[in-house]
Order: sequence, then structure tokens, then C-alpha cells
Amino acid sequence: MSIGSGGVATEIVGVTDDPRRGIAGGGTGVYEFWTADGVQVYLHDTTLVSVLWEPVRGKLGFRFEAERDVLIEFEGVVILEWSQDNEGVEGAPEDLPGQVSDFSYDGWNGFELMTAQSVIGFTARKLVVS
Repeated sequence: MSIGSGGVATEIVGVTDDPRRGIAGGGTGVYEFWTADGVQVYLHDTTLVSVLWEPVRGKLGFRFEAERDVLIEFEGVVILEWSQDNEGVEGAPEDLPGQVSDFSYDGWNGFELMTAQSVIGFTARKLVVS
């Protein structure tokens, strides 16, 4: 799916500059990367525990819980898709509705987060990992 189009490429903060371990490296998107501090983030091992959407400010934030909690915030956000299936995906464990199945990045400004119950597609001007 081509998520973003046109506009300005997303500014990425808090992620390594190493092209093999960054968000655009290896085709893993935001699903697996290394922070600027050298910590590996593998979202499959986390659970999405909260989403903060501030439409007036164009901000979107995701908090993932694991051994080390991860906060990923976006600025200049335009939501393209937001769907939720409270029944969840067939075959997904019932106790893990926030299990991340994918978090893709189109290499420009488009993102798509998929969990066992939700899909959120959007564009963003800035991404900050903390």
C-alpha cells in the first residue's frame, strides 16, 4: 500500500544514523530499529498500550510496553485510515489485542501500524522516539 505521497520527507529523531539499523534500513520500517542510544527496538516483542491523538495539534503518539517501554510520537500528522475490529484477527491470541504485527514506513512520509485489532495509516512530518 502506498501510504504517503508528495509533501516533505519525515524528519526522524532518536533513531540511529546507521542505515542498516535505522527505520528505513532493511525494509523493516518502524517494526524493528535501533535508537540513537544503541538500544534495539523490536515491536513484535511489545504490546501497544496507548494511543494519543491530538487532532488540533496534529500529534499522534504510541506507547509500547516491554522490558523497556517505547514512546513513538509523530507531529504534522494526517490520518488516512483508522479501523478497529474489537473481535480481533482470527487466530490472534485473545489476551494480546495490542500485539504489533507490522509498523511499516514507505521511506518518505507514510506509516501504517497494524495490531491484532487495529490498523492506523497516516503521514507525518516528524517522528520522535524516546
